[in-house]
Formats: sequence, C-alpha cells, structure tokens
Amino acid sequence: MSRGASPLSSSTSALVETDSSAAPPEGALVSRSPARASDTLEVFQGAPSGARSPAAVPGLQRGPLTGASNDFDFAVGGSFPPRPTGSVREQMRQGAFTLAQSEAAAASMVMGGGRYVDAYARGHLRLLEPNAPIVGAPTSLTDYTSALPGVAPEAAWAYFVGNPGAVFESAGISLKPSIGALTEGAKVFLEEKGPPPVWAPVSFRLEPATNTVHITTMDGHPLRGTNRFVFEDDGAGGTRLRQYSAFQGSSPATSVGLKLLDPIERQHDIWRSVHAHLHDTLVSR
Repeated sequence: MSRGASPLSSSTSALVETDSSAAPPEGALVSRSPARASDTLEVFQGAPSGARSPAAVPGLQRGPLTGASNDFDFAVGGSFPPRPTGSVREQMRQGAFTLAQSEAAAASMVMGGGRYVDAYARGHLRLLEPNAPIVGAPTSLTDYTSALPGVAPEAAWAYFVGNPGAVFESAGISLKPSIGALTEGAKVFLEEKGPPPVWAPVSFRLEPATNTVHITTMDGHPLRGTNRFVFEDDGAGGTRLRQYSAFQGSSPATSVGLKLLDPIERQHDIWRSVHAHLHDTLVSR
C-alpha cells in the first residue's frame, strides 16, 4: 500500500479540540504532495502560543470509493503513531473498559444484535464518561476534506444527523443501540466486526446554527479523541465538508493494536467511506 509524505509548514501548530464550541482560529497550511494547488489543505488551524510544531508524517493517499470524484483528501500532523496517554491508573482503567466492551462486541456478533443487545448497550453506555484528548499530551491530528457540489450545507448536515445508521454502515460499522436520528448528547457504540470485534463508544453534540457535528470518544474507546464535522458553504451553491480529528491512545491496548493490525489505516478507510457515502447519496439526488 503506497504512502506519500505530508510535509508540514514550520509555522504549523497542533490544536486539540478542548472547547469545541469555539471557532478554530486562522492557521497554517499543510501541503501534502507536489500536485495541483488544491492539494493544499488548511489544517489544525493554529494553537496556543508556545505550542510545538508537529513533525511531518506519512499519510495514505487514495481517491474516493466510487468513480464520481468527491475530491476526498486528507493531511496529517502532530504525533504519530498515537501513544497511550494519562496516568498508569487511568490507562489500566481504560484498558479494562476496552476489554469488557470487546467481549460485548463478540457476544453481539454471535447473537446478531437485536433488542437484548441494544438494551445491554444502553445500560453500559450510562456508565461511561467522555474521553477527550488530554491537553498537553502528544496528539495525532488529521484533517479530512471533500466536496458536495450542488448540496446546501444545511441539507448535508440534516442528512448526516437524520441518517447516522446509513452513514456509518457505509463503512461497515453498526450502531448499538440502533437509533434513528441523532439527538443532542446521543451515545452509541460503533460496532466493528473485526477481527477483533470492537465496541467503540462515542457521544454526539449538535450545532445546527453552524452545521457542525461533534463526536467525542468515551471510556474504553481504543482512542481518546474528537471528530468535528463542519459542513461549509463552498461559495458555489454546494458544500465543503471539513473533518477535524484529534486523538491519542487510551491504554496499552493501543500500542498492541498498532503492532498487530493497522488501525490508523482503518480509520482513514472509515472516514473515506463516510465522505463517499454523503457524496454519492446527496449529489445524485
């Protein structure tokens, strides 16, 4: 699988989304490869003064899943690969949740889901707290972008919020418990069939005024992090989708997973599929 360099400007600094209600400040650029000018992405959007600039790291470069281009692209920065963060006690706590939730995911696979699995998922989610990146710790950053020509930002946002099952199923992920539309504060497990099977808990925060969806991981997610989807007006009657991702390892299981599998590549594949689904579903209407 080929990779290409994503050289970062020396003035680029990393942003961990700690107060996601704040608008990102104006910031630096990341140039991914010596290609057309549109390959330059505005990412990470600056940082507090004194923050260290991220080093250049490799990023996978591939097109969308279908023949119709959605201009999917991404750039990476910060600290790669993601390292486990937090105290030893906190990492052990997160690892225990991850193990329990992996066992639940395996049981869900055997049972084929259903109302009993959904009931268990709802009960377990009530035990979990948000697990955002730890401020000041090394953080991995990714900025994904794609185009939805002819689709208004409000319509694209409304589809994402109203059809989370279809959006995530496009990447081979099921929601447990099953839900219809997203609501403020909704909590679900993102079920990966694996191997190994994984229940990755997340919560959602909605900003209809800015056409933004915030996703924050919860206890036991293999990665502690945030994803912020911003549906922007492209100035030509369409939408530019920007997705800001910031994440760290949550426990020693992160390091083990990086050695045995390639979860970062899988993460890129998930979001590539989500962006492609939004394009193929909305632009063809």
